Amino acid sequence: MKKTILILFLGTLALAAQDVHFGVQGALALPTGDLSDVANWGIQVGGHAKFGFLEGHGVMGRADLTFFSQNNGVNVTDLALAADYTYHFDRRQTGPYVLAGLSLQGYQTSFSGFSRNNNGLGLDLGGGWDLDRHVGLQARYTTNSFSNYTYSSLNLGATYTF
Repeated sequence: MKKTILILFLGTLALAAQDVHFGVQGALALPTGDLSDVANWGIQVGGHAKFGFLEGHGVMGRADLTFFSQNNGVNVTDLALAADYTYHFDRRQTGPYVLAGLSLQGYQTSFSGFSRNNNGLGLDLGGGWDLDRHVGLQARYTTNSFSNYTYSSLNLGATYTF
């Protein structure tokens, strides 16, 4: 039943969109909060689908994989699936925009032969500038709280849309 509802929602979203484009992105991930205790800077790679609607509104679905550099023998990776609402101030899907969204994140932390997985729902806030229909710059803050700590990062990157 949940799959049927998800398929119907995505189908309705795709039909309502005025414009659908796919692309890739990359970013420098700077850990904050409790994540900075176990990880140094990271590299993020991913893919996205942009659904453009009227008057500058849009939705960007994305999948990101982040590899953080080792800190005191600890390795951290993050896999995220997200949906961000975007609003372009010029109302044409180019120029400056703001974003807010939700992400399902899975962090794997490993050290000294021990591995721990943490999964949860995260919050994404940020903004960017689509220089043209293909190339954009983005700053996004992502945070995810677990039982007694918070993993957050500031992601500074670029997007390329086909």
